Amino acid sequence: MKIILLLLPYLALSTIHPEGNLDFVKYCKYFNYPVEEHVIQTEDGYLLTYFRVQAKGTKMVSGKKVVLLQHGLLDSSDTFIINDEDKAPAFLIANKGYDVWLGNNRGNKHGRAHVKKNPFFWAFWDFTLEDFAIYDLPAGFKYIVNKTGQKIQYIGHSQGTAQMHIHLSLFKQSIVRDNLIQFIGMGPVAWVTTKYSPLVRLLDTNFLEVLATFGLHEFMPGDTFLTSEVGRVVCGILENLCGDLIGSFVSADPVLDNYDRYDVLAGHSPAGTSVKNLKHWQQFTRTGEFKRYDYGDKENLKKYGTKKAPHYDLSNIDVKIFYIAGYDDLLAAPKDVNHLFSALVNAPNKELKFYDAGHCSFMWGRQLPYLEDLWAHLE
Repeated sequence: MKIILLLLPYLALSTIHPEGNLDFVKYCKYFNYPVEEHVIQTEDGYLLTYFRVQAKGTKMVSGKKVVLLQHGLLDSSDTFIINDEDKAPAFLIANKGYDVWLGNNRGNKHGRAHVKKNPFFWAFWDFTLEDFAIYDLPAGFKYIVNKTGQKIQYIGHSQGTAQMHIHLSLFKQSIVRDNLIQFIGMGPVAWVTTKYSPLVRLLDTNFLEVLATFGLHEFMPGDTFLTSEVGRVVCGILENLCGDLIGSFVSADPVLDNYDRYDVLAGHSPAGTSVKNLKHWQQFTRTGEFKRYDYGDKENLKKYGTKKAPHYDLSNIDVKIFYIAGYDDLLAAPKDVNHLFSALVNAPNKELKFYDAGHCSFMWGRQLPYLEDLWAHLE
């Protein structure tokens, strides 16, 4: 409270959005969108909260075509609604007449529950993005298909693309494959060979090893200083400073992204993940290879039947794909995206387009230059 009082003289010169501290459901209702909350149980017992949104000023109905939005690393479903209403992808897609579902992975602020495991203990956090691919995606697809009777157009951002790449590489038959109409990837990720992103440079240090020495298993949970009321006020006043701080973890871009909304962003992001998941990403960045989690020769032999962690085989991906990439993306850098696209040797219908965008501009951009192409691709 004292901090807020000290900042009061600056509030008149800043923009503090009243919706910034609203949870997902209240946020959608604030803008008059019908919204539902669904708790989905994975095969291994994690409880994930998904959200469902339809067109502004309407009532929830069945029979609409389904689009599933899946967030990236350290993020959540909230990322698709927190830009200005006329630039928030979830609202834009809903207003085009689609039944929009927004997924959450285990370990973020909407996925911190399990039928047996407690997030206060290590066992809860024993997962990487491969578990998102093996368990979380199928659970979401199964639930949505059973609820709506519709097949799914999937739009993933960053890690949301990586987990789909992993699923399609590991499973030639699955409920995901059976019900996937097309895969649209924003800032698509597999190989990470460049060191431009602040997050990649952080992972290239001994940072995670230091966290492990303190027995920490969760990273950047959804109740940090930034997501607090004080954090929102600070971000409303010091937009660039706040943007740079958040950008150091999520590769935001002050030129391309909507820093005027960073008090809202601070109220919803970052949303957390496991340290083990970050170790898997660290493995990607340090080796430049897209491989399964490396447990060491002995454990790899038990888990994979080989001493070395196997590569994810992207030649198994044979679905319709449209990649939306950014010229200024520091994490999904053009070099790596082109490498990924060329590895899709068995995808019969694939397309890649680059735009003036950074890694998070697809959700938080001042402009969304890809929209016309997105509308053309959605069925």
